[in-house]
Amino acid sequence: MAIDPDLVILTEKIDNPISGNGGPSKQPSVSLEIYQTDNVFFFGESFVGCAVSLLVNDVVVFSTEVNENGLVTIPETFIGTYELQLAVGDVIYWAMVEL
Repeated sequence: MAIDPDLVILTEKIDNPISGNGGPSKQPSVSLEIYQTDNVFFFGESFVGCAVSLLVNDVVVFSTEVNENGLVTIPETFIGTYELQLAVGDVIYWAMVEL
């Protein structure tokens, strides 16, 4: 029996949401959809080579790249809640994930 993957929504991380006119940015946040089955994440082939990191309290505890199949497999030794970050160029997307 196949396991249905869980949908994970990654949201653009905005460190300084101030627009050039000194007020808050009016640009909406961008989201990406990826899928998770246990410790495997499917990003899609358009993200091949992009950096993926797991963080705890803003400290990177694991990093890798999206492989040629659009997948990232996190070692099973990582258990618990982590911040997952995907770097696409100079833009960071993130979500809290449970492993």
